[in-house]
Amino acid sequence: MTRGTIAPARHSGGFTLLEVMLAMAVLGVALMALLALQHQSLQTVIHSQDISRAAQLAQAVMSVAEMERFPDPGVTKGNFQSLFPNEYPNFSWEQIVSLSGMFPDVCKVQVIVYYGPNHSKSFSLTEFLHNPIPIEQMQNGDTQDQP
Repeated sequence: MTRGTIAPARHSGGFTLLEVMLAMAVLGVALMALLALQHQSLQTVIHSQDISRAAQLAQAVMSVAEMERFPDPGVTKGNFQSLFPNEYPNFSWEQIVSLSGMFPDVCKVQVIVYYGPNHSKSFSLTEFLHNPIPIEQMQNGDTQDQP
């Protein structure tokens, strides 16, 4: 080396503070996005479970109506404490039975299961049931089965 020349500065193998801070900021943003995605995924799973439970419970109430064969018209409400004690506290049901205007031996049975906070969500199941007793017997008042 000659006098008057300045030797180039040596770079150490590390990162500068600015580079480290920038990398941490990028990593923080990426982790926040992943956490938000995880939260959304959990919410979707919980919503799917609630809908599945509501569908199963609606089918259970509808099965009771089917066993009655031809339920009386009107509105019936209840919860699932008698069938499933302490299992479904956030679920309740309503059954609406109405006669078909066109066919006297057919009734429409609609089961609505309410769920969620303050029962703000609902799942509905509708079925048409046929009266097994012939119309002639219904009109005569004879409701016993004939051999």
